[in-house]
Amino acid sequence: MKKWLYLSIISFFISSVTIWFMPQEPLRLILAIVFWLGLIAGFLFQLPISKARKADCKCKEKPTLKRLQIFRNKPAIASDVALFVCLIISVVGVSVTKIPDIAAFGGVFGIVFSLELHGIFNGRNYEWLKKS
Repeated sequence: MKKWLYLSIISFFISSVTIWFMPQEPLRLILAIVFWLGLIAGFLFQLPISKARKADCKCKEKPTLKRLQIFRNKPAIASDVALFVCLIISVVGVSVTKIPDIAAFGGVFGIVFSLELHGIFNGRNYEWLKKS
């Protein structure tokens, strides 16, 4: 099951890194396609983990929207801190100082990737994988 987790993280990374190169005019269409394919693949690679978790679960889980959970484990702490740092740097960098486009898009890459990692590491699938 961990291979699906790693494939999901790699797919999300590929999807996110395309944002960094968006200022490159001739590559925008290709980058947009790679972005969406990586995003879809990342979610599809989570499906086998979710299916195995649900099959393994002794009790029925109710699909509920819980409050935002952060800092649930060590990888989650790293991704959540990276999310906050990238968010602060991007907002300050764009609004207060004029940073180059490549740096601004790099900040957006950091925000998107760390947000995706936040979803993985604070989620039920990762919690189940750690226990098994």
